[in-house]
Amino acid sequence: MTNVVKSTTCYECDANCLFDVTIDPSGRAIKVEGLPNCPRGQLQLERQYHPDRLLYPLKRIGAKGSGEFERISWEEALDTITAALQTAKAQHGAPAVGFFAGYTKEARPQLQRLAHAFGSPNYLTESGCCFSATMVAEKLTYGYKLKTTSTVESPKTQCVLVWSTNASGSIPPFENHHLASRKKGRKMIVVDPRRTETAEIADIHLQIRPGTDGALALGFHHLIFANGWQDQVFLDEWANGLDAFRDYIKAFPPARVAAICGISEADLRAAVELFATTKPAQIAMSPTSTVQHSNGFQNHRAMILLSAATGNIDREGGNRFFNDKVLPKPIELFDVCKNELPPRIGDEIFPIWTKYWPAAQSMLMPDCILEGKPQPLKALLAMGINTAMWANSKRMERALGELEFFAVSDFFHNPATLQADIVLPAATSLERTALIAYPGCAYQGEVKYRHQALPPRGEAKPDGQIFLELGVKLGMAAQFWHGNLAASWEEMGEGLPPDIRKEAWENPAGVTVYSPVIDELVDLGFLDADRQWRINGFRTATGKIEFDSVELKAHGYDGLPTYREPMESPLSTPELLAEYPLVLTSGGRQKFFTHSQQHNIPAMLAYDPYPRVQIHPDDATTRGIADGDSVEIRSRRGAVTFRAAVTDIMKPGVVHCFHGWNESNINELTDDTQLDPISGFPPFKSLLCEVSRL
Repeated sequence: MTNVVKSTTCYECDANCLFDVTIDPSGRAIKVEGLPNCPRGQLQLERQYHPDRLLYPLKRIGAKGSGEFERISWEEALDTITAALQTAKAQHGAPAVGFFAGYTKEARPQLQRLAHAFGSPNYLTESGCCFSATMVAEKLTYGYKLKTTSTVESPKTQCVLVWSTNASGSIPPFENHHLASRKKGRKMIVVDPRRTETAEIADIHLQIRPGTDGALALGFHHLIFANGWQDQVFLDEWANGLDAFRDYIKAFPPARVAAICGISEADLRAAVELFATTKPAQIAMSPTSTVQHSNGFQNHRAMILLSAATGNIDREGGNRFFNDKVLPKPIELFDVCKNELPPRIGDEIFPIWTKYWPAAQSMLMPDCILEGKPQPLKALLAMGINTAMWANSKRMERALGELEFFAVSDFFHNPATLQADIVLPAATSLERTALIAYPGCAYQGEVKYRHQALPPRGEAKPDGQIFLELGVKLGMAAQFWHGNLAASWEEMGEGLPPDIRKEAWENPAGVTVYSPVIDELVDLGFLDADRQWRINGFRTATGKIEFDSVELKAHGYDGLPTYREPMESPLSTPELLAEYPLVLTSGGRQKFFTHSQQHNIPAMLAYDPYPRVQIHPDDATTRGIADGDSVEIRSRRGAVTFRAAVTDIMKPGVVHCFHGWNESNINELTDDTQLDPISGFPPFKSLLCEVSRL
């Protein structure tokens, strides 16, 4: 017998890169090839064969949080979960049962289907604090999602405004990403509290105080309109509420904005002129960082409106609309949720967000469990959940411990699984099938079907398989393909044209698919394949770009992208400065870790072994802190221990903590009470703290 090489797709992020895995005659994977610039992908076998991996169903036998479990059979585990869900439904109603999806994302259609078939509208995901707010802000403002983090470079872009993202740590292919190096003829402005690798190569770096992005964006607008740099012809035809917006931005002159943000007025003026007069210009942003503030939704709107003001919207070299491509058939039963089930968690408080996002708002789960507000939550079925995802994480940990029943699937134990009644072993991406529709870029995407490369270790099962088997146990066998996971993927595949479906199943590299809007543009004689608004306008409430949103105003919000100081900051809470004089930001991405994942892989920890807080030398010196010292970071929510990384890449007065460390979880210090009023997102990235040497 000889080794076998199989081509499959990676799932260490959602790019689903193709790679080869070599399998020895015993059936063990021994080598990964084809992911040269991604340590997560290269080292995924370390997780596959990790000695601490969960391999068998477990039942809690000790107190919640004790870590005392015993092995049980799958039959007992599924029967226990089924009985508990039915009991909760009978006693409290189906909506009091939550269904949560963290990582991985591939079994979400099956879990959401289970939630809605069970009668619960409360399917919740990690998108309650990740990505969705940017999408909602963009659709509300433009009627379309924007492409702001493309891996495909436009050769026509003359200036790129990189706002709070760092490609070499966050966007595959990392150091080879087009934003990670200087490009001939392309100017670059970077906005970031840290002097990142991207900021190092920028023409101008605006090192702002965290949370002041909205003020900076409005300051950009002020100078653009004051100098006549706007595309007035375009705005006259396509802007709604422009007069009110122009009146509002008068309050953001350069001197005031520079003072709010903590930057040089000269740098601000130079950056605005460079961006506004070097066309086409593009804004490159994280899908997450700009909205993880107490005013993040409106801040993000002010930022993305820069593309409209300068006439760079949906143009080659600017910011393109993000279009749907060929998509699989929906199996989630979300139409049942909308039309037949009671309101979702968050409908009561964040109606704009829930209108545009097909899930309940997961950031409210601690309130639901502990206080019964806005809805009671008594039982929970989850996959890939970690309390580290929630602001004020210890409160979420306590909430999970107070559920009447809690079951979870995962690869390893974490603070959430230790609160569970039943813990189920999840199969890895090498051990499970999946139909993958990768959104790709503005017009181009991919459809792939991943075949199983390895048999599951121990008794691990794919998350999707678990949910189908529970559907069968709950008396809905026909709705859940009688427990056949492959059949669920095949039904999703019915939404694909037959030729694409066939190739997706047969070709590991998948199929490239395109948006039909390309043909529509060409048919109408628009051979440049951009500026879709020439066909359909903007798919907003007014058919125009919403500088002053009628939809927001109808729900009682400001229609303008108003700026508000972070709810906890040197300006809004000066009474806290004596005890907490430093601004705390967190969550800068690293290519070595996906949130809390990979932190238990020794080979990965060799790259970055400790939870680090980055602090400026001046701030460190006044506190007697040296590089490498153990330090305590305190906020009003608690205290955690980190290692000091003394570095002048930080803005003085600001510290940054890397996230995802279960033993040093920075989100134990973040605020779960001052959620963004439109999206419900927590302010992970702009709070107050103090750092002391231990």
